[in-house]
Amino acid sequence: MQTKTNSGSASADWTSHSWDPKKVCAAITKSTKTIKLVSKTGEVTVSVHRELLCFFSSYYRAALKGNFSEAKTDSLIVDLSGKNLKDFVTWIYTGEIITTDETCDARLYVFGDQVDSLALRRSVLNEMHGKDALVRYEVIEILLSNLPEASALRKWTLARYINHWKPEDDETDPCLLDTVNDPGYNLANFVYQVLRGVVNREEDDSGCYCCQNACNYHEHESKEEWEATCGQIEDMEMPEDIE
Repeated sequence: MQTKTNSGSASADWTSHSWDPKKVCAAITKSTKTIKLVSKTGEVTVSVHRELLCFFSSYYRAALKGNFSEAKTDSLIVDLSGKNLKDFVTWIYTGEIITTDETCDARLYVFGDQVDSLALRRSVLNEMHGKDALVRYEVIEILLSNLPEASALRKWTLARYINHWKPEDDETDPCLLDTVNDPGYNLANFVYQVLRGVVNREEDDSGCYCCQNACNYHEHESKEEWEATCGQIEDMEMPEDIE
């Protein structure tokens, strides 16, 4: 995708809302200090620029630049598997989500929610939005167990099922609602929301909201924020709720 010429200045609070090579270069040239990120099981350790980590995550910005004990450490344990950690580091330097597994996508999005990285959440959502298949139930369970109900990815997943689920889909991906597979009744509640949504669904000639525009689920706070971030990318459409 091509980037438009920026006609205005982005708010300092908005520059980290989307991945951009210029922002990455600015962050890593600002300081050469690095920090080691260690996967939760300890099998993978990767060094990243502290400034870059802080730029994309308000959580790490507060921890590493504030008065917390982490500010003096040279390593951090992150809530990611070794594979997911490598995927995260690839994203932070290249902007690419290279996972081929939806489970990895879901784990990265959850991590983006935990460390408050809106740019990461948007990148993962774009990746999942571009796939035709419905999200598998095992992935939905990850989202339901680790994200708040107001999460944009949870809303998108629900909308996808309301608009596109068919009974035959469960033949290849059965939804197991027994107490062993769904002890917290997360999937049962999800199925209830889907069926209720199907009953109340209204046909729209313009197409379903979930497939129209990824920006509908990018958590844009205002028209100005959209113009400073996704609005700088060719062919991106502004969400209707902020126009």
